[in-house]
Amino acid sequence: MMHEFIVEQLKTRLDKYLAEQLPAISRSQIQRDIEGGMVEVNGAIIVESKFVVRLNDKVVYKVESEKLKVESLKPTNTPLKILYNNHGLLTIDKPAGLTVHPGAGFKGETLASALLYQFKNIHLVGEEYRPGIVHRLDKDTSGVILVATTQEMYEHLKEAFTDRLVKKEYIALVFGKMKKFHGFIETPMGKSKTDFRKQTTKNPVEGKTAITEYKVLERLSNGVDEYTLILVRLHTGRTHQIRVHMASIGHPLMGDSLYGSKKTELKGLNRQFLHAKKIEVQLPNKTWIEAESELAKDLKEVLVSLNSKVVKNL
Repeated sequence: MMHEFIVEQLKTRLDKYLAEQLPAISRSQIQRDIEGGMVEVNGAIIVESKFVVRLNDKVVYKVESEKLKVESLKPTNTPLKILYNNHGLLTIDKPAGLTVHPGAGFKGETLASALLYQFKNIHLVGEEYRPGIVHRLDKDTSGVILVATTQEMYEHLKEAFTDRLVKKEYIALVFGKMKKFHGFIETPMGKSKTDFRKQTTKNPVEGKTAITEYKVLERLSNGVDEYTLILVRLHTGRTHQIRVHMASIGHPLMGDSLYGSKKTELKGLNRQFLHAKKIEVQLPNKTWIEAESELAKDLKEVLVSLNSKVVKNL
């Protein structure tokens, strides 16, 4: 659905203006959609919520369907594998296929709805639609994710991510034989101007610093094509960062239907080969805790089929 407006005010913030025009959609959701490149002013994509619109500006808000109201986020008895629960902090081993929080038109089970069921006061923590959730994993990415069960921890985690006091490691299988055993990708990235679903390193809407470190664990082959199993450390936390950065250097993730191609298809792999292996975070008392997730079964089976020697250690 597309909403179009002609501004009749002298000047006002973009997010405030849209919230006034569309009271059924929360302002925080509108801000996320602006950042996601779903709003245009006079034909240009705007990604800053504080952008000022003026009299006679044309505003276009592209919405797939009306956003969920707060009351529609209902608790669901969805099993969760909790790795750590202390000091107002949870680390959860998220399975592939579980969406972290609801978006446009999505009303199924999510990590957010499961949290509402298991933790009775978590609805008081953080933002609507995503109680206690301070970062996310793509639906088809498995592995560890942090959640706050108190507002104090929520604010602490937000600062920790901003100050880069959260360390994250991923396991990924990419197409091709990577020549360097260790390296950094430091190409700015942002929203694509041509596909709202995608992030890009090529002329993005608003490029932001993005730093990805990788280390080769193993080189593999199915007798026809070559692949590389890598350990990835994120030094920034941009949307789709690993997927975009690896594709940008010619090594897209296997199974990635959005950033890959026919060559990234692999028998037995029904999602992008990406697993959040480990996460470390500094607590308010300055101590560090870490949680680690065993590589998901479906990804292990893919590595076994490629005669991996290191799969048993993952």
